Amino acid sequence: MRRWIPTILALILPFVMIRPASSQGLFPVLGAERAGTASMTFLKIGVGARAEGMAGAFVAVADDPSCLYWNPAGLVRMRWKSGALFNFLQWPAQVQYSYLGWVHDLGHNQAIGFFAAALTLPKFEETTETAPHGTGRYVSYDDWLFGASYARALTQRFSAGVTLKYARETLDDLAMHAYLADVGTLYYTGLKDVRLAASLQHFGPNMRPSGTYATATGSSKYADYPPPTLFRLGVAGSAFRTPQHGLLLALALEHPIDNAENLSLGAEYTFRDMVALRAGRHLNRGEETWTAGLGVRFPFAGMNIELDYAYTSFGVLDLAQRFSSQLLYDGKR
Repeated sequence: MRRWIPTILALILPFVMIRPASSQGLFPVLGAERAGTASMTFLKIGVGARAEGMAGAFVAVADDPSCLYWNPAGLVRMRWKSGALFNFLQWPAQVQYSYLGWVHDLGHNQAIGFFAAALTLPKFEETTETAPHGTGRYVSYDDWLFGASYARALTQRFSAGVTLKYARETLDDLAMHAYLADVGTLYYTGLKDVRLAASLQHFGPNMRPSGTYATATGSSKYADYPPPTLFRLGVAGSAFRTPQHGLLLALALEHPIDNAENLSLGAEYTFRDMVALRAGRHLNRGEETWTAGLGVRFPFAGMNIELDYAYTSFGVLDLAQRFSSQLLYDGKR
């Protein structure tokens, strides 16, 4: 047990420091006035029930195909060399979000990945200023996302990755689209499996719906807004790991352009690397507070199948439920 003490202290210290600081306002709600100033906010929806069961504190974990979303540098650091992920999310207000990703190891410390996602909801009745209870006309709304990622291990400890993606949003007869990019880095410190990570997500130009709208003086173009660019810093590592038990701790600090800074804390306990229990906590995230989840892993024909479930508390709103499955293959790293 003594050999694990430095690792445990390195991982717990940030958690201990945060508790008193947060009560004194280390992360005050400064910047919440920026809420609603970004477009295509569906891009902020996290991917993978495992990651979300840990409150999204996954930027420095990034060891399964959900790293396509959280940190592309993780493509060359996954537990298995290649794999596929299917994620389904039941969001409040009957919103459904589906995500499919695939990662393939290229050898020579390189890997690529591809993904596609769609957000849909039932048609809803149009309302106007003169008909606030509905006009009788029903409209549709949906979002689509496609992208590709590439990562390379530059040294035994340091890797970097980049993602290019295309996003499209449609509301009735209005549509807008954008080409965006993510970049990420992952660094193993050499202290057991403790690693540090940073990522920049959804970076790209401002966007506006196509067409114009009528005004008192004629017509005008719609206002343009930036994508929900997000910068993350994170640390993660095993507090302890034996053939029977393991405890993974993770922390992530987020700086969004359209809201206040916030912090995510996550933990994952595994038994014989077959059953996993997860829990997490969001700080300064509004109605989004705590998360929990579970997962099972089992071998199949030389591959590994993982089934995960997670739910997030949204306070006065309904719980968000996530389901995901992963097929990992091509051998362990």
